[in-house]
Amino acid sequence: MQDRARRQRLALLALGAGVMLAAFAVHGFWKRELSHLTGRAEWIWVTDVLDPIHAQSALFVASLRLDAPPPAALLKVCGDREYVVYVNGTPAACGWSRPGFRLDLFDVGHLLKQGDNVIAVEVRSPTPVGALLLALDVDGVGRNVLTSGRAFEARSRFALSARDPSDRPVPVSWGMPPRFPWGYPRPLPHPRTLDEVVTEDPVRVDGSEARPLPGGGWEFVLTRPVHGYLWVEFGGDGMAFVATANANEPGDAEVWRAEASPVVRVKGQRRWLDPEPRQVSRVYVFGLRPPAAVELWPVAEEFSSAAPGVVPGSFAPVPRTRWTTRTHPESGRAGSS
Repeated sequence: MQDRARRQRLALLALGAGVMLAAFAVHGFWKRELSHLTGRAEWIWVTDVLDPIHAQSALFVASLRLDAPPPAALLKVCGDREYVVYVNGTPAACGWSRPGFRLDLFDVGHLLKQGDNVIAVEVRSPTPVGALLLALDVDGVGRNVLTSGRAFEARSRFALSARDPSDRPVPVSWGMPPRFPWGYPRPLPHPRTLDEVVTEDPVRVDGSEARPLPGGGWEFVLTRPVHGYLWVEFGGDGMAFVATANANEPGDAEVWRAEASPVVRVKGQRRWLDPEPRQVSRVYVFGLRPPAAVELWPVAEEFSSAAPGVVPGSFAPVPRTRWTTRTHPESGRAGSS
């Protein structure tokens, strides 16, 4: 009996060792695969002070000098929870990271030029936990010629220039992937950048045309329904909440007051983009002061299923869940796409 028990213990130990070796092998495989995509890119952020729970924004800026305009350039980016990338001042890419974390892939070669180029990334989180992972391949120059880490500056006010007096070294590096809760972002290619999928003039409603709402807030009614990106233009800093409705949804302001998500901005930021394109007929803004205007940038129909900010699901695009500053940073991880 003792020999049998000893053999069983040895078998269990061997099984455990095999499982551990397999886990290390899988971990190493995934790390090599992700490094193959993002090189030495690190998860970077602006704070490691996680209490109390509050919304947090960040602006990271880097410069890249090129000897000639490249034929192509692959931008690889993941932002927790939302991000907008500006290439030489042009809004180029946007996305969001719930449910699941994705590494969005964009060809930004047409936005790069000979000489100095500026890559700026706005990142937002409803909690203090957030991160940016970014790498850029440039045709004819190399892979991962720009990666998130020391190449970037953290800018405390919104400006898209190459240099700003508020620039500081990036204060927090969570390290190279993998890193909980982000894990291994799944690559998701997008055929066009933001500037390419918007081919029509924006539909704009000025603040003077907004309808004040009982109990505070403003309703902006578009001249026609638009499927596209919402930009809100603010006159100054301050907290605000935004919700959108299509023509078939109720016009009860209290419903949208409860559904509105916080607008998280960098100091001095006057224009804010909702990264998910959607069908919009009305925009509701709640805050102390009315915004200067709202704009809807229409998405060309042929690009609508794979535009920036669209995440394909099993049967339809996955909708972005409502933001709240009371959401725990690791909640909502069950669903993935």
